[in-house]
Amino acid sequence: MSQSELLYEYLREYFGYDDFRPGQRQVVETILRGENAVVVFPTGSGKSLCYQLPALMFAGTTLVISPLISLMKDQVDQLGQRSIPSTFISSILSEEELAGRMDNLRRGKYKIVYIAPERFYSEGFIDALKGLNVPFVAVDEAHCISQWGHNFRPAYLKIRDLIQHLGTPIVAAFTATANRRVQQDIIRLLNLKNYKLFVSGFDRPNLEFRVERPRDKEGFVIKYVKRNLGKAGIIYAATRRTVEDLYNLLISKGIPAGMYHAGLSSRDRVVAQEDFVQGRTSVMVATNAFGMGIDKRDIRYIIHYNMPRSLEYYYQEVGRAGRDGKLACCILLYSEEDYHLNRALININYPPVGLVENLYKRVLEAGAKGIALEALLKGNISKQILHSAVRKLIEYNYVKLKNGVVYPFLNDREFELTQEEIDWHKKVELEKLDKMVEYCLSKRCLRCNILEYFNEQPTFTKCGNCSVCGSAADGTKRKFIDDLLKGILNVQGDACNAEKDAKKDEALLDILKQVRDRIARKAGVPNQAIFDDNILERMAALKPVTRKQLLKIDAGIEQRKIELFADEFLLEIHRYLRNKGHCLTGD
Repeated sequence: MSQSELLYEYLREYFGYDDFRPGQRQVVETILRGENAVVVFPTGSGKSLCYQLPALMFAGTTLVISPLISLMKDQVDQLGQRSIPSTFISSILSEEELAGRMDNLRRGKYKIVYIAPERFYSEGFIDALKGLNVPFVAVDEAHCISQWGHNFRPAYLKIRDLIQHLGTPIVAAFTATANRRVQQDIIRLLNLKNYKLFVSGFDRPNLEFRVERPRDKEGFVIKYVKRNLGKAGIIYAATRRTVEDLYNLLISKGIPAGMYHAGLSSRDRVVAQEDFVQGRTSVMVATNAFGMGIDKRDIRYIIHYNMPRSLEYYYQEVGRAGRDGKLACCILLYSEEDYHLNRALININYPPVGLVENLYKRVLEAGAKGIALEALLKGNISKQILHSAVRKLIEYNYVKLKNGVVYPFLNDREFELTQEEIDWHKKVELEKLDKMVEYCLSKRCLRCNILEYFNEQPTFTKCGNCSVCGSAADGTKRKFIDDLLKGILNVQGDACNAEKDAKKDEALLDILKQVRDRIARKAGVPNQAIFDDNILERMAALKPVTRKQLLKIDAGIEQRKIELFADEFLLEIHRYLRNKGHCLTGD
């Protein structure tokens, strides 16, 4: 059996899929060839399969580095349902559980092991890897390694040491939100030499982007949710207090809602998440702590009650909507107060280095018995500032928190964090906040703004599906986009232009060539491997708007290419025809 046949057999047997999503196969095959990879795919595009499938096919144990315990646990649960031996190792495990899993790791009983990057500070874990066959290391949420990315985690900088310790494993880094600067940081900090870069298009045509400035935000939310009763939606707010207020407001109006923030017990968060995923509640009100790893494909709207701190956060959060490919609405409720709120939250997150060092000294003095978090948070200084100082100690692996008690992470570690380093990260966050404000106040197409921010050059100036290009309030735009998305899959209909009238449209041909260049770069293949010049010229002449119409212009087009690449071309033809006022019928 060839490797290609084996690939599809594993895909069907373990994951239940007959074919790959766009881009997945190229990534998997690159890894299986022994090449490193940096993969920037939007939220919901199937990044996890890109490392889980090679891990199954390699001999030995694959390490997956992930920043969130909840995400690791969800992934391991799903792998268990597929009969794939896997586990996660984290600080939430009891000593007995940890010892058992470490013993199984040493004996090579797992195909996939999820770990947080902080685990690399453990000599016991590093020792357990000695003699273990680790052919492949996958780095999830890889933007965390870059100081220019959001959610920067200093422990990610230790991954390079781990890779060197393991010899020469294949390394693949995955993220949903990394512009060119962050991509370059990932490559440099992981010391990747022989690698391929895969950047999938950030455009999500089925997402409608709106920025609204209502006088009464609460009234707007109630009205919108009531108008969309029964549809799944998420309402993001900046603070726990706002989340609780909105949740209570929705409940008081008889709307089945859930609530999620880091201040709730782990059990309450799990119950809220399961109720939402299973459809027992239709609306989730949450801080940005909610959403990572949530597999719910029918979310129809996302409302940001407060402006997020960056376009990375924003696009990651709205990316949870419309994963089924159907229309979803993303509404950001902007007010100037949001800017000041976010600026205050950023300032609080970066405390004076002297305060951080003083708290560390208190923890060191307590030694092995540790010090209660509540005791550490008492003092004449704001509790929020003290909280953020403790977070810095945790982020930089000076302390660990377990069952409400703070312990030294390493008993003999000297304090090295500087005010310059704290100020640098604060500066980066403030710059990102300014970009977010620019987006909210922009008079240009919102979709163009997003694509350009992530270094993708749009092939249009108006998307026809945002609050700048045109309001969807009357349902007209919404109906057009719905028809557009249905039209692409339409199995009925003939070509819009008659053969005798077919004359190559040079302007459209130029756009289609740009689309082909973009897809080829993402897939790492020559342009001609997508569609050759003759097919593009016939597209520019006949202007197909459905997959069936595209097949009719040239009987030689492979069905596989239609499935993988056609939709991006058809969407551009739709946009082009609409701007020209031509027919858009698929009937």
